[in-house]
Amino acid sequence: MQLTILQKNLHQGLNTISHIAEKNLSIPILNNILIKAKNNIITLAATNLEIGITKQIRGKIIKEGTTTVDAKIFSDYIALLPNEKIDIQLVNKQDLKINCEKYNTVIKGQNSEDFPVIPQIDKKISLTLSVSDLKIALNQLLFAINPTDSRLELTGILFDINDKNINLVSTDSFRLAKKEINFCLCSGTMDSNGLKIIVPLKTMQELARIINFPNDELTEDSDQIQIHIADNQILFVYQGVEMVSRLIEGHYPDYIQVIPTNFKTEIIIDRGEFLRAIKMASIFSANSNAVDLTINTDQQQIIVEAVSGQIGSHQAKLAAKINGQDNSIRLNYRYLLDCLNVLSANQISFKIIDDVSACKITLPGSEEYQYIVVPLRK
Repeated sequence: MQLTILQKNLHQGLNTISHIAEKNLSIPILNNILIKAKNNIITLAATNLEIGITKQIRGKIIKEGTTTVDAKIFSDYIALLPNEKIDIQLVNKQDLKINCEKYNTVIKGQNSEDFPVIPQIDKKISLTLSVSDLKIALNQLLFAINPTDSRLELTGILFDINDKNINLVSTDSFRLAKKEINFCLCSGTMDSNGLKIIVPLKTMQELARIINFPNDELTEDSDQIQIHIADNQILFVYQGVEMVSRLIEGHYPDYIQVIPTNFKTEIIIDRGEFLRAIKMASIFSANSNAVDLTINTDQQQIIVEAVSGQIGSHQAKLAAKINGQDNSIRLNYRYLLDCLNVLSANQISFKIIDDVSACKITLPGSEEYQYIVVPLRK
């Protein structure tokens, strides 16, 4: 193998995939990145056996070949080279000889035949959706998952696909986040019940990193991502990156039954003011995580309170537009902050039934994003 490539292109490619090549003592080859030069295409690949990522990068292939090298060593070294042309040559059958200006290096490699094959999935359903929408959705969903939950089906994001849209859902049993986004079905058919799949949290975190990673080579269709679904696998394709992952088996809880209705009080409040008040209250509720919210309809205000026997107490009175009856509820301030921090609208809608029922946060007049929180006992 012999090729020439710009440092910038190689560095970006390695940053995209090297994160998945975690330290693995039992299977050392998983610490490596596969480098393949074939059919005028330079491909980088990494896998942890649950997720496989490949990235195509631009360069000139003088001689075809394949090898693997330690992901961290190779990535760290390439990152330090100047943004100039790099000449890479395979020596001793598997080692990489790297020349860039005055820098000459040999990095020990391993036989590529030992590298796991990243599977090609049998695509049954293919669709596209907006990357902009997906970025927002993941930002508003990922925090609501507990990765250590013993119930595996809750350690991923539910894709509830029907003929109109996709409902993305995450929950840790104490709160639930739901985001509705549009999509375009490219191939395949769904039955009348639609399709439900659960994608692991780690996969969605990697996807979020890939679509948010700076890329100097974005094409005209850079706001579109392709998703291909098989029986137990999913493939994401975006700007020369392909990521295949296993799906989580099991049945996701009926989230529709969890979303409360018949609210008795609705509060429309400035998100920034509410966020500031919750942050202030959190200083005085570090041990219990509890903040008390009291809604006064006559005065059109919400009172935010927190008390600590060791620290002191805090109260804030915020103006709001309130419909319905007086109410109160005690919530975990961390759950409120998680939601308020990822919303960008000036105002939010906060709906309450009573102090023992789940409440809901949305944007005023919209159900596109819904955030459900279970209250704390007083």
